[in-house]
Amino acid sequence: MMKRTILYDEHLALKAKMVDFAGWEMPVQYTGIKDETAAVREAQGMFDVSHMGEIRVAGTGAGEFLDYVLSRKISLKNPELTNYAFLCYEDGGVVDDLMVYQLDTEDYWLVVNAANTDKDFAHLQEILTKYEQQNEISISNETDNYGLIAIQGTGSLIPTLNALTPIYPALNISEKIGNLKRFRQVSFPLNDKHLVVSRTGYTGEDGYEVYLPADDTTKLWRNLLKENIKPCGLGARDALRLEAGLPLYGHELSSQINPLEAGLGKFVELDRDFVGKAMMGKQQRKSIALISEDKSIPRDGYQVFFQDQEIGYITSGSFSPTLNKGIAFALVTADLAEGITEVEVAIRRKKHTYKITTTPFV
Repeated sequence: MMKRTILYDEHLALKAKMVDFAGWEMPVQYTGIKDETAAVREAQGMFDVSHMGEIRVAGTGAGEFLDYVLSRKISLKNPELTNYAFLCYEDGGVVDDLMVYQLDTEDYWLVVNAANTDKDFAHLQEILTKYEQQNEISISNETDNYGLIAIQGTGSLIPTLNALTPIYPALNISEKIGNLKRFRQVSFPLNDKHLVVSRTGYTGEDGYEVYLPADDTTKLWRNLLKENIKPCGLGARDALRLEAGLPLYGHELSSQINPLEAGLGKFVELDRDFVGKAMMGKQQRKSIALISEDKSIPRDGYQVFFQDQEIGYITSGSFSPTLNKGIAFALVTADLAEGITEVEVAIRRKKHTYKITTTPFV
């Protein structure tokens, strides 16, 4: 049986089309992917992303432990920052890409991909068993205790404040969230849980992600509906993230594709030791961004050619609702792609020309 988020009944009431996503029954769309994508680009939209995993790492030395297991040094960074990093295998492959939030001194949250929560948790536990300070650090899976709603689009602040304040009237929400800069977060203790609000997202637009106790999630969703925020499904979320040039685990990153190959080296600190660093040598492949000359739609796994020689494959591809063109990421042999400006993608036995471009697409 598929898992369901706390908002499952809300999605049914809105007549969402539900699909299986990583073992979760999730809304792929409500009124349509193009409509929902436009709402975020032109106004605001909201997403139920409560299927994302939250893993808590706490205790004396927790920051140094995360420095050891992640591609970036976390312990000395500004605690208000949200940090994007990679959890890697010893061979340099990626276990997951994740966000790190500091809740308190030596108390951290890792927000991980839904499909990887159990795998990430087990991987961290295994490393901890061999870690010198293992008895002082705890790792817990907090996923079932929290909901997560992302409010995305220019002008998201006021509706977010209007929806949150009635739920937590005793908290100084307006001032603290109102002053948040991009990629910053604020945490409010709530007895044994937290309310965490970050000015982040997965759409390329400004916006906020709100982590709150599961029991309060439906209240926030309904309050946002009263603010006329449009519900959006995972279909629009994927279109938006691809238009923004953002990677997706299992596509641009995987156990077989390291961050350097994915073009994400700025999130890897090779001047220090961490799990997997030793094997991140010279990259043989690289990720490139492609945009079509027509309305063809590239899909994952489609072959990429240059002068009739196969040089790689599409890792993510879709029709861009905003650009009205096909866009994609491809993983190609680095040497063969050196200096070229266009490739061909084989789509239904026909080759279509795609220009190599930069991201974001939009």
